[in-house]
Amino acid sequence: RSTRRRHVLPNYIDNDSDSDSDDWRMKQVNRTRKLQTQAGKRKRIDRDLAKSEREASDTDDDGTDNKAPKGGNGGSAEELEELLDKEEKKKVHRGQTGMWAKQARELMKYRDEHGHCNVLQRDGSLGWWVDRQRQSYKKLNAGIKSQMTPERVKILTLMGFEWDASHMVGGKKNDEVWMEQLEKLKHYKEEHGDCLVPRKYASNPQLGKWVSYQRTQYRNMQLGKHTSLNEERVQQLEAIYFVWQPKRGRPRH
Repeated sequence: RSTRRRHVLPNYIDNDSDSDSDDWRMKQVNRTRKLQTQAGKRKRIDRDLAKSEREASDTDDDGTDNKAPKGGNGGSAEELEELLDKEEKKKVHRGQTGMWAKQARELMKYRDEHGHCNVLQRDGSLGWWVDRQRQSYKKLNAGIKSQMTPERVKILTLMGFEWDASHMVGGKKNDEVWMEQLEKLKHYKEEHGDCLVPRKYASNPQLGKWVSYQRTQYRNMQLGKHTSLNEERVQQLEAIYFVWQPKRGRPRH
């Protein structure tokens, strides 16, 4: 009986191959975890933004509160002031405090004078700040580290801030807003017989401020200073007998 000798081949273990495989699997696990974390963060951001937009939806395009009684202070104005107070107390970069809220208040003043928040970059530092808020908002929506927060989104949204500026190239949006206010002034004239809207006009506070601002801009034009008025706008106002210098003590509606 012949005996066959079995040859056993040595089992070589490729340690490098197994190590590479483990590294690849670990990278995939870490990548999956990172994506899950980002997805969860994005959901929280979307939820907070949606809440901010819902709560701010009670404001008109001019920033006034739909639910507020005519001539009164709405809850949105009080809420906005409360949010700004909280923002002012926050510590920010380089040990400064409340810088963001300070700029936001400057934007509020601009809105009260112009009837909108669409400050262009060419209008100075406030315009640059407004542009940065839109850029930060885009980063926030993309899940990228940003100085924008849901609280700040809420503040600006309550002010009537427009996040999409793509339609404002060349100041077109400002022209549209100006024409809207002019139409409101025409309706006022039809009802009252003149364009003497009080500075604190209860039925439409924004219109009263806008009319006052036109007179200020007209004075600037007369003095050769920078102004948002031009000859075309002056002619449109004078066509409805706009009074540039109303007499003091004249009865108001």
